[in-house]
Amino acid sequence: MDSVETVRGSREADMRKKLIAVITFIVFGMPSLSLACYDHMMFNPNNMGLVEGTIARMAGLVPPKPVFDVVHPSMARVQVGEKSALTVSFSRPIWSKNVALKVRGTRNVVLDVDEFALEDRSGSISFGYELTDGASYESIIVTVTGEYDGKIVNQSSQIYLRGV
Repeated sequence: MDSVETVRGSREADMRKKLIAVITFIVFGMPSLSLACYDHMMFNPNNMGLVEGTIARMAGLVPPKPVFDVVHPSMARVQVGEKSALTVSFSRPIWSKNVALKVRGTRNVVLDVDEFALEDRSGSISFGYELTDGASYESIIVTVTGEYDGKIVNQSSQIYLRGV
């Protein structure tokens, strides 16, 4: 009878060790596996080529291409209290209409003009701005609004300003 209880006790000890090993793997191993899966699933369709990028967009793995193509610097260093200018390049589809580019600054940014009508299919627009006294990190929000494919489309991006 003693030997049966000893065998049963050793089996329970083995099961406990295995359970501890499984729990340890779950606690420490699974987060790194899920992060690896997350990094793997972050698709950049621009690096996939024409066919693979289109398939990824159609499958819903990546967001659709923006309707309006807007190019501007992501950050600008500006002298506080002096006038500066920024240039924004744009391109819009042929069948879009009533397209306008609006710029809005945070509270310490003074803009010369805040709205432009985009009548050409592509081009660039320059606008002046000034970073007022006491500002160090501010931003300008660029919003393109227009009608395309029977829907109103709003597309925004941001330019960060660093005062020196």
